[in-house]
Amino acid sequence: MMTHEQFDALVRNVEAYARTHRRAYRTRVAALALVGYAYVWLILLVCLAALVLLVVVAVNTETLNFAFAKLGLVLLVLVYVIARALWVRFLPPVGVPLVHANAPQVFALVDDLCRELQTPRFHDIVLTDDFNAAVSQQPRLGPFGWYRNYLLLGLPLMQALSPEEFRAVLAHELGHLSREHGRFGAWIYRVRVAWMRLLQQLQTARHWGSRLFDWFLKRWAPYFSAYSFVLAREQEYEADRFASRVAGKEEMGRALVAMEVQGARLARGYWPVLFRQAAVQPDPPAGVFQSLRDTVRAPYAVEDRKRWLGAALNRRTGNEDTHPSLADRLKALGVAPPSRDAALRGPSGVTAADRYLGTALPDLVDRVEALWREAVKPGWRAKHQADARGRARLTELEAKATAGPLTLADAAQRADLVLRLEGEAAAIEPLRAVLALEPDHAAANFALGEILLESLDESGVRHIERAVTRDPAARAQGYQRIWAFYEAAGRSAEAAAYQRRAWEQGDLLDRAAPERQDVSGGDTLLPHELSEAELVPIRAVLAAAEDVGEAYIVRKAVTHMPEVPLYIVGVKMRLPWYRYRSEHKEQRLISRLAKELPVPRQWLVLALNDHTAKIRRKMRKVAGAQLVRR
Repeated sequence: MMTHEQFDALVRNVEAYARTHRRAYRTRVAALALVGYAYVWLILLVCLAALVLLVVVAVNTETLNFAFAKLGLVLLVLVYVIARALWVRFLPPVGVPLVHANAPQVFALVDDLCRELQTPRFHDIVLTDDFNAAVSQQPRLGPFGWYRNYLLLGLPLMQALSPEEFRAVLAHELGHLSREHGRFGAWIYRVRVAWMRLLQQLQTARHWGSRLFDWFLKRWAPYFSAYSFVLAREQEYEADRFASRVAGKEEMGRALVAMEVQGARLARGYWPVLFRQAAVQPDPPAGVFQSLRDTVRAPYAVEDRKRWLGAALNRRTGNEDTHPSLADRLKALGVAPPSRDAALRGPSGVTAADRYLGTALPDLVDRVEALWREAVKPGWRAKHQADARGRARLTELEAKATAGPLTLADAAQRADLVLRLEGEAAAIEPLRAVLALEPDHAAANFALGEILLESLDESGVRHIERAVTRDPAARAQGYQRIWAFYEAAGRSAEAAAYQRRAWEQGDLLDRAAPERQDVSGGDTLLPHELSEAELVPIRAVLAAAEDVGEAYIVRKAVTHMPEVPLYIVGVKMRLPWYRYRSEHKEQRLISRLAKELPVPRQWLVLALNDHTAKIRRKMRKVAGAQLVRR
């Protein structure tokens, strides 16, 4: 498995090669993609040939026994899975279709840009709820092409930009289709999606056929990812050049800055505050996009403007995103970056939405909002129910805190609920109260560290360092957060140091992940080593579950990160003699227990049945493993 550092070095080498050997580089990308397709087709043809041979042998020998039938069925299943993966289907974009009658200015703008950039026409233009604009080419005949071109326009983006800025952004997106680099990129994308889908289907079915692809992927995928990554980034710079030619480089530069800062304002301010309303409102509120329009038109708070603009300008181009950094894009355009003290503000006059959607804007806003409400409603209602329970519990804890000191567990729960229900500023005092009781409390240190770093307080680094010392599983995330803080502050040396640490811990998590996904009869099972205080609530949940006949908890022996235990809870279902036992019933029990059992840290729960009899026998032999037996 290639590490983050090795992949980063590979991408940099490919970028250098692409600059000096442009045509040869694109040929290599195409060759790598063809190799991926060729391998899949080769395996498919071999399986089909084996099926044909099997039929010929059966006919010539006039024999058709169980072994022949079983082998034929296995080959048929593998052929089906591979064929499904090759036929990558795309769902049409979700949004409000625009037509010439309700948005003539949009169609006039798009037609004008298509002529200037010499791009294909669009079959559909769709208004979405995203802070984004994008081009999507979807093949109607899978690997055989015949594309349908979609142009996706985000209503929030149109509300946040001036008409001139929006025209520049749209020129950039259409630039992705100029010179046909959009179709070539779409083909490369399809190859990647086909492989991901193939492996997902094989792994979900636990099919032996996945072994036919594992060894190939380990060798081919890193190189294909690196080469296609560089192509995607090259296309971003090229699309910027197209946009600057059409809209002007200064306008393109202003659009890039506006997208960065307005995006931060919505992501860190508007949407989190909005979704906290789920605590008191059972359904998503009305007027969301009108309120969003008012937010992006308002002047920035001075400190927010400096923080968001500074962070955007200090971000370095990395290999986590194909888009170059703001500073590099401005430099490539020949545009000077704005001062941190620049008086940025939203479009106080006519917005792109006003100009290009015209009189149809109120109706389109209502239709986009209706789709948004429908999409978020299930999650919103689930959050409302969870927040209602959390609010009731928080009221109890506040009453207990008034009456006397809280225990560590209660103080930690109170801090978590305040953070979730009332936001970061309100959670600082409860988090400090937890740390007064237990200075090394991992979750409280991590949460407080994140809040402090977000407010540009470097003391947050110390809290996150203390948290990851207690919880090694949080190291990759913690170091990544500190890396982002130092990068936003323009402190390159500290950022690079924490970037390396984040990559090292991420690589370790990647190596540890496979052995933590399941448990088999060949695994070594050890005593859990949980305290009695940790076992009491687990036993209470199991004792209340009348459909649990037996339950055990053990610790799986792991090779990577053994200091982070992986607990295995095994449960045998108990049913009356007259009720039929089924996998569906067992799965419902397992799903319910996965939500209810308060097992600390990482853990898995599995059903103990005929398929897991060996695991059950091993669990029964582990000292102290039994939790319930009826």
